[in-house]
Amino acid sequence: MIDVHCHLLPEVDDGPRTIEASLQLARRAVEEGVTSIVVTPHAYHPYFETRHHNVALEVAQLQQRLDEEGISLTLYVGQEIRIFGELVEALESGEAHSLAGSRYVLVELPSQSIPAYTEALFFQLQTAGYIPVIAHPERNHELALHPEKLHHLVSSGALSQVTTSSLTGQFGRQVRELALTFISNGLSQIIASDAHNVEHRDFNWRAAKQEVVNELGEEMWEQHLHFTEQILANKQIAMNPPRLPEKNWRGRWKW
Repeated sequence: MIDVHCHLLPEVDDGPRTIEASLQLARRAVEEGVTSIVVTPHAYHPYFETRHHNVALEVAQLQQRLDEEGISLTLYVGQEIRIFGELVEALESGEAHSLAGSRYVLVELPSQSIPAYTEALFFQLQTAGYIPVIAHPERNHELALHPEKLHHLVSSGALSQVTTSSLTGQFGRQVRELALTFISNGLSQIIASDAHNVEHRDFNWRAAKQEVVNELGEEMWEQHLHFTEQILANKQIAMNPPRLPEKNWRGRWKW
C-alpha cells in the first residue's frame, strides 16, 4: 500500500520531534500494511519555516536509517504545499516538490477558506503540466458549506485527497460523513494518512479501509488504491465525472 501524504521527517514541522519518533512512526506504517511513503513536510506554510530544509537530502538520510534498522519502507520526496501565487515558479525552479517527482502536486488550502486566486492558479499548474491534488478537502470549512466549489475544481481537472483519520471519525461525525460523500461522488480520488505521530495522528489505514468497505464497498477501496499507484507511477488517473453531492430529507449527505 502507498501513502502519498505523511509527515515522517523529524524536526521539520509538526511531525515527529526526534529521529526515534520518526522510526516509531515508520514501524507503525509497516504494521498497517504500508510499503511506500511519499514524505510530505509542510512547505510555504505561515506556521512552519521549512525553506532551509533540503527535503531530498533529509529523505535520503531517513531512508538510509530505515534500511539500517531493517524497516521495509521505500520513501519518496514530496511536500504538502500551502497555496501561494508563485507555486508554478517554485516547482519549475526545484524549490518546491511534487509527489515523487510526478505531475501531481499536493496543495493545501487554508482551513477556513478558498483563496480567490485558486482557480486561476490551478489553471496555471495544469497549463504547466501539473495536476493539483487538494489535501484533506473534508476539513476545509468553505468546502464543507459549499461542496459545489470542490465539484467545480475537480470538474476542471484537479483531484483531492481524503484523510484516513477523517474516515475513522477522529475529526468528528460531520467530517467523516463529508469524507465519505466526497469519495462516493467522485470528488476525492485519493486516500492518504496525513500521519504525524503515533500518539494523536496515526496512520489508521486498517480502520479507514473498514469504513470505506462497509459504507461504499470493496471495489471503491480498491479503486482508490489503484489511483494512488497511478500517482507514484506518474500516470494519468482515469476517473468518472464527479457528481454534485445531495442531502436526504433529514439534511444528511447521501452516498
